[in-house]
This record gives sequence, structure tokens and C-alpha cells, in this order.
Amino acid sequence: MNGSQHHGQWQVEPRQGSIKMKTDRVGVFVIDAHAPILGGSADWTSQVAQLTFDVAISEVKTGNPLLDPEVHALVKKGSDGVLTYHGTGSADGDEVQFEGTAKAGDVEVPMAITGDVEGSGDDPRDLRLTGTATFSDVHIPLPGFGHVHEVKIHVVGVLQLTRPS
Repeated sequence: MNGSQHHGQWQVEPRQGSIKMKTDRVGVFVIDAHAPILGGSADWTSQVAQLTFDVAISEVKTGNPLLDPEVHALVKKGSDGVLTYHGTGSADGDEVQFEGTAKAGDVEVPMAITGDVEGSGDDPRDLRLTGTATFSDVHIPLPGFGHVHEVKIHVVGVLQLTRPS
């Protein structure tokens, strides 16, 4: 913690970043989607770094006009359209490591995220994220999916951090 130049409290700016999610092959499909960030916070003022952010999964886009409506129906059926990540970890220099959970509706999955912070001083900065989550024994009510033993989702994203006003 002491080695981080990003010490302090930060807010995650709404609509100034996004999360890209890509699955491993599930049957004949690979789902490659992105969704905007709704906001959140980061706190590196204590011995434990904390990160919370919300993703508008109700606005997810796959780039496939046939799959998008099915994914939106699935999201609306299982949640309020928001995925929330909350993790704790440590910061050292520009790198942060978080262990936490991603939750949407009744689905909660462990997720480790690594972040790389770009910027200095009190200026806004980007927090570039990478992580992976694994869902086991999942029923996916989309054409061509059905019951899946395991789905691995790779996450890449950018959050814009600013100091609270």
C-alpha cells in the first residue's frame, strides 16, 4: 500500500468506461460482449484497497443483431440489469490486485481482478482491468446453449477514476 502513488479515495465516473466480456467456446458459440460502466468507487486509504463498480448489463451489446435480443431477455429475467463487482486487495505502485465477487440478481461468482493505473497527481486516471470468472452448471436459455457444465468469462475493462468533489 505505501508504494502506491494512487493513495486516497476515488470515484468511478459513470459512462466513461466499459467492460468487455468474452466467453470460451460454449457449444458452437463464443459470446463477445461489452457494456457501459454505471459508476462506483475505489478506496486506497487503508491497509486494504477496495474497489466497487456497477456495469449496465441491461445495455450489453454483442454485435450480433440476432443474439442481442436474446441476451437482453436473459438479463431482464435474471436481474435488475446491473452487475456489481466488489473486491478487496492491495495496491503496489501502479498495479492493484482485487479478490471479490461479481453479482447480478441471484447469481454471484468469485472474480479476481488485476488493475493497472495510468495517470498521476489528482488528475483523472484510467484503471485498466483484467480478470476471469467461472460459472459452473449453468442453464443458458438461449438458442443453441441449454445446460452448460462450465462457462469461463474473460473480462477486460477501463474505469475512469476521479477524486470525489
